[in-house]
Amino acid sequence: MDFWEISETSLNGRKDFSKGRVELQIRDRFDLTDFAEIAYQAKEIIAQNFGEETLKLHYALAMIAFRKPEVGREQITVSASKLLADFGENNKKKHYIPKAERDANSQPARYLSKEEKLRALAYHGYLLKRLEVSVKAWRIRNKIFTIEHSNLWEIFQTTEVFHQEKNTLIDIEITYRPGKWFDKFAGHEYLREFGYITSEALKLDYYQEKMALRLAYFALFALQQHKSGRYQIETLLTRIGYKNDIETAKRNGVTASNLKRSFDRGLKTLGNFEYPYLFDYESDVPDWAYPNSQVKKPNHWFETWLQLNGTLRQPEALPKHPPQPEPKPEQPQPPKRPARKRKSAQPAANLTEPIAFGQWVREARKALGESLRTMAKELGISASQLSQIENGCYPHTIKPSLKTKIIRHLGLNE
Repeated sequence: MDFWEISETSLNGRKDFSKGRVELQIRDRFDLTDFAEIAYQAKEIIAQNFGEETLKLHYALAMIAFRKPEVGREQITVSASKLLADFGENNKKKHYIPKAERDANSQPARYLSKEEKLRALAYHGYLLKRLEVSVKAWRIRNKIFTIEHSNLWEIFQTTEVFHQEKNTLIDIEITYRPGKWFDKFAGHEYLREFGYITSEALKLDYYQEKMALRLAYFALFALQQHKSGRYQIETLLTRIGYKNDIETAKRNGVTASNLKRSFDRGLKTLGNFEYPYLFDYESDVPDWAYPNSQVKKPNHWFETWLQLNGTLRQPEALPKHPPQPEPKPEQPQPPKRPARKRKSAQPAANLTEPIAFGQWVREARKALGESLRTMAKELGISASQLSQIENGCYPHTIKPSLKTKIIRHLGLNE
C-alpha cells in the first residue's frame, strides 16, 4: 500500500470540532504490521489537522514511553524544557513562521522567549489530548463487534514551574501515558527500538530538513512491511510525498538538480546519526549518480536516475553501552573481543570475495556491540561506505590499506 495515502480499510482520520475531538479509527487485526501502518498514517492525520509541531510532540511522547519495558499503564512525567532540548530548540535564536501563519508584512522568523516556547509546547499537548482512537473488535465468530473508544494519549495534567523570586515560568511538566488502545501492542521489542531510533529525527527542522525528516519517518515504519528495503528512486520519492516535484523536475532541469541535491543532502544528514539511516545504491549504478560525484551527468540524466535502485536501511538499535559478559568465577580471564574466538572455531572467510568479507565484518562488528557510525568514524570513512562494504556492494575495489585497517580494528587476523 502507499503509506502516504490514508487507506479506507485500515485507518481513517476524521475531524469533528463540534465535539472538540479528532478521531482515529483502527481496524480489528492487531499485529506489528498493523502498528507500523497505524503509526505512520496517524502521522499524516496529526500533521494535517494540527501541524508538524504537534506531530513532533506526539513522536517525543512515544519515544519516551516506548523505551520502558513496562510501558502501558504507568504514568510518565516529562519536562517541557527537556523536550525543547531534545528538539534542538533551546539554542535557537529565531523561530520560523510558516507562510500560512504570517501577516502580509511580517518576517519569516521571529524571536521566541523560553516561556513562549514552553507554553507553545503545552498547547500542542492540549491538542494531542483531543485525539481519540476507536478500535473495532469482533466477537462471537464475527457476528457481533464492539467499538472501543480511548484517547491516543491520556494526558492527566500539566504543571507549571515558577521561579519564586523572579516570578517567571521556568518549566512545564506533562504527565501522561498511552491510551488503552496501546494494550494491543505493548511489550513488543520493536517499540523499544522505536524509542532509540526516533530521538535524533526529532531534532530535524521540518521546514529546513524536510527531505531528511520524511525519509526518517518513512523508513521507521515502512520497512516493517517492506523488509528488503529495496526501492526504485522514483518509487521512494513518490512514497514520501514528492510526486508533484518529480513531474515538475521532468520538465525543468533546475528543479531536477535541486531535487537530487535535496535527496543526497537528506541521506547525508540521516547517515550522520548515531543510529544512521542508510541508502545504498546497487553496484551497477553509474558513477555520476553518487552524492558529490564530479562525473558530468549525461543528457536526460534525471529520468535515468529515477529508475535506479537501492536499499534503504533502518538503524540498528544497539544499546549505547552494551553490557560486557562477566568472566566466570572458576576461570577468570581478561576480557576478549568475541570475534577472536571465531577464527579458531571455523575457517577464515574468503577475504577476496566482497560479499563474504562484508558478512564477516558485520558479524564481528555486531559481536563487539559497535554501531555503524562509531566504527566508520574510527576508520575515517562514512557510515554509508561501511554499510556498502558489509553488504558487498561497495562501488570500488576496497583498498588493501582500508581492508587491513578494518581487520585490525575488529581484532581479527587475516
